[in-house]
Amino acid sequence: VGSNRLLWKKSVELAREGTDLAIPVSSDWGTGVYVTVFAYRGSEGQPSHMPARAIGVQWLAIEPNSHRLQLTLGADKQVRPGQTLQIPLKVAGFVAGEQVYVTVAAVDVGILNLTAFKAPQPENWYFGQRRLDLVIQDLYGKLIDGFTGTAGRIRSGGDIAGARLPRSAPKQKPLALFSGVVKVAADGQAQVQFDLPQFAGSLRIMAVAWSQQAVGQAVQDIVVRDPVVVLASLPKFMAPGDRSRLQLVIDNTEGVAGDYRLQITGSPFVAPGQAGQDRMIRLNRGQKRVLSVPIQAMKPGMGQLLVRLTQPSGEVLRQRLPLPVRAVQLPVSERSIVQITAQGGILDIGQQAIAGLLADSAIVSVLVKRNASLDVVSLLQALDRYPYGCAEQTTSRALPLLYWSELATVAGLGDSKAVHKRVQTAINRLGGFQSAAGSFGMWGPGSDNLWLDTYVTEFLSRARESGFTVPDEVLKLALQNLQNSISYDDELTRRGNDIAYALYVLARNRRASVGDIRYIVEARFDDVVSPLAKAQLAASLSFYGDTKRSQWAFSKAYRALQKSTAKTFVRDDYGSTLRDQAAVLALAAAARPVPAFVPALIRQVTQSRFEKRITSTQENAWLSLAARALQVGDSTITLRVNGTTHRGDYRAQLNAATLADGLKLTNTSAFPIEAVVTTTGISATPLQAGGQGFAIARDYYDLQGHRVELSSVVQNTRLIVVLKIKAKRRLQSRIAVRDLLPAGLEIVSPHLFTSADLKQFSWLKTTPATHSEFRDDRFVATVRRQSRDESAITLAYMVRAVSPGAFVHPAAVVEDMYRPYLAAHTAQGKITVVAATQ
Repeated sequence: VGSNRLLWKKSVELAREGTDLAIPVSSDWGTGVYVTVFAYRGSEGQPSHMPARAIGVQWLAIEPNSHRLQLTLGADKQVRPGQTLQIPLKVAGFVAGEQVYVTVAAVDVGILNLTAFKAPQPENWYFGQRRLDLVIQDLYGKLIDGFTGTAGRIRSGGDIAGARLPRSAPKQKPLALFSGVVKVAADGQAQVQFDLPQFAGSLRIMAVAWSQQAVGQAVQDIVVRDPVVVLASLPKFMAPGDRSRLQLVIDNTEGVAGDYRLQITGSPFVAPGQAGQDRMIRLNRGQKRVLSVPIQAMKPGMGQLLVRLTQPSGEVLRQRLPLPVRAVQLPVSERSIVQITAQGGILDIGQQAIAGLLADSAIVSVLVKRNASLDVVSLLQALDRYPYGCAEQTTSRALPLLYWSELATVAGLGDSKAVHKRVQTAINRLGGFQSAAGSFGMWGPGSDNLWLDTYVTEFLSRARESGFTVPDEVLKLALQNLQNSISYDDELTRRGNDIAYALYVLARNRRASVGDIRYIVEARFDDVVSPLAKAQLAASLSFYGDTKRSQWAFSKAYRALQKSTAKTFVRDDYGSTLRDQAAVLALAAAARPVPAFVPALIRQVTQSRFEKRITSTQENAWLSLAARALQVGDSTITLRVNGTTHRGDYRAQLNAATLADGLKLTNTSAFPIEAVVTTTGISATPLQAGGQGFAIARDYYDLQGHRVELSSVVQNTRLIVVLKIKAKRRLQSRIAVRDLLPAGLEIVSPHLFTSADLKQFSWLKTTPATHSEFRDDRFVATVRRQSRDESAITLAYMVRAVSPGAFVHPAAVVEDMYRPYLAAHTAQGKITVVAATQ
């Protein structure tokens, strides 16, 4: 008898007819034990084909008795949507005076079937069968007669794989409700209620009860439906100009026979065809009708269709169908800096500023100050618009929000609570990217490079300093990882930027050895090639109050910024010259005393920013931190804004409606000022193929490898999308590819369907991606490329035609994530999906 240790044993002689054996049960057996019998048969000197040894194992469960709660659910077997679901609960079997708790979940059975989800069973967890954790060793090999018998063959396999096949996806919005922890009254009674949304189908109610000494569970399935069930099927999204259909299945399960009035109304974003807006239909009891209603997308926004079915009795059944309308192109941004001369200089902004953009998407931001280049609002907006979410980009998007909550609201990122939630979400997301060793991967747990580890750790440190919740273990592991990574690394010429940055973040957390920092600054400072790394070492010394060495190191960093970087320096820190300038400015401006070169560096950063049309996430994040270090208003500025006097810096955000009246700014100050005008919106004209730094092509193939023209595709057809990218410059880079789907197609994810695994197609050779995402409306992939790579990049994925209609086909886009001016795209097109019945 044993579990994870031997508990009892006895040797007995087995009679031919069997033997009864009495085993004393001990209180230390826990929830159960294994009884293992080893039976040996003597050979009696004669060869035999019968086994000489047999083993039998049997689990014996120990009755939980007082540790089991009896839980009963009393919900109605059938309820209607839009009402309150009452769930009475009764708990028995607990000790009087003991507090009992329950949680209740009500989940769409269709969703549970999709993953073969089993209801929680705490009884099995606590009292169920455990693994036999004993090692059996004997001398049976000595008993085997090697001259008889044949060698055994290993056989494996079964039908369990079939149970893992994906189920059909649900046809309506998933429903999952949870009660939280509910206290049970002293008499064992409790009541849980849920407000049911519009839903038709089965709900599984899963309840778990527990006390200090006992657990229990219960499950009940109920049906949620109206007397007349209306099921809707429509595309997951649409784009302006798309035409498709809304398919309605109206099933009169329990309603009266008669004439029903069907009304469908739209919204400014999506509208039904004229013929489908109001009609009468005849339904007998038990009859099912299938109707197809044409719909058209009008403009980007959260569209909605309202279906109203009026019964002969006058009762109205309503169903709201959300349908997002996504822009065909992502917003583009143009930024210009205008000098307004002293004593009468004028800036006029009217509707010409948004010419060529969709009016509803256009926003013009204006900032006026003496030095307006570091416009934090436009920087925050640019970071928020960035479409990817790796560890670096998640950090860069959240880092400025630690300090610019008020301006984030001006930038349209929500109120202070929403901004706080954005930062906390970023912290939690980055925690999911951390490995057990403390490093951070680009797209998940792992280790990409030390610079990335340090950047994320700096953000987490700053977030904790700003009052955000950072799990102790996450930050502790991150800092330990930095300490371990640089403990035996002194290759300053090759890895000086990584080591210096790690020392800076450790110094910020008082975890660095000031002696190590002083040694590098005094003895090996010239081995540190990067100007930013020099500034980080200078800032590290300032944390320990070593002002003299810090100021000297800052001056050396500034002088290094004025020189060309050595050819031996290989950049792998997501940066650029502008990023380094902005970061040095942020570090120097925060030092005390402020180094004398800061005003000159401000002018240098301003000029570099002026010369760049597009900036990366790294550049935007550090420019915003530099702006924080320099934040100061200027009350000596005087303006006339549309005839009204204004004093101090001026900021405005204009849309198409407010631009109709125009904005006229007159500088009445005695000195010139700058205005930064940032125009953001979606182009009104279809995108043509073009770009810089890359060439990209998109083709479609059938499953046999034959190229297919996409002008017309039959519903349910599966195709392979192949994207081929050629880099025109040999650079070490991280390349991102984004392919927005037309609304009539959906991706067949290889994570869900083995048939979408492209390895089975011998005619297709693809480039390994460092990360790929198969979203509802787009395919996203990233590829790490070395400067020596010359071959083209080939990416592919499988799609299926699902929604009949005529759709706009967005362009596929490729870009260098940290040189965003290097980007290219295919042309925008059209696609028609023909219904399978035609």
